[in-house]
Amino acid sequence: MKQIFILLFLVPLFTHAQDCTLKNEKDRYNQDPRLTTGFKSLGAGADKFLLSVSADKKEVDYFFALDKSTMCFNDYARAMITFENKQKGNYRNGGTTNCKGYYHFIFPNQANLNANLTNLSIKKIVTIQFSNADNVKKIITLRPEDQEEIIKMTSCVLKELENLRIDTWKPRQ
Repeated sequence: MKQIFILLFLVPLFTHAQDCTLKNEKDRYNQDPRLTTGFKSLGAGADKFLLSVSADKKEVDYFFALDKSTMCFNDYARAMITFENKQKGNYRNGGTTNCKGYYHFIFPNQANLNANLTNLSIKKIVTIQFSNADNVKKIITLRPEDQEEIIKMTSCVLKELENLRIDTWKPRQ
């Protein structure tokens, strides 16, 4: 009887287990494996955007697609993230120049994780402020469920980084 009660108390712990569903893709240029969360729709109203977190053996890429945005981003574009504890992080655009609202944070995939990348996996983001070279700004305020989703997406990808760094190439014999 005691064992049944213990089992009933443990069941809720397993229902909140992290559901990491990553898509395994091939890089279209070098055919290396690339893991991605796929695009998730986050935010609401004017703060709506799509986010995809993907990684390969060289880098981790956060790809933001701002909804209904014609904001132009180039090499001088910046994003400032404000975390729940008032800490801030600044990220430059790692993607190509575009006027479609596409923005990338790119981090190296290395054994010692970048502190900014680690912060994205453990700290809740309150706001993201995108600004371009013309100093046009777009501030996105995240809902609590979006904050949790970003942490979940990041954690799922970070768990697999070490496996991606393993070079599987073998010379012909």
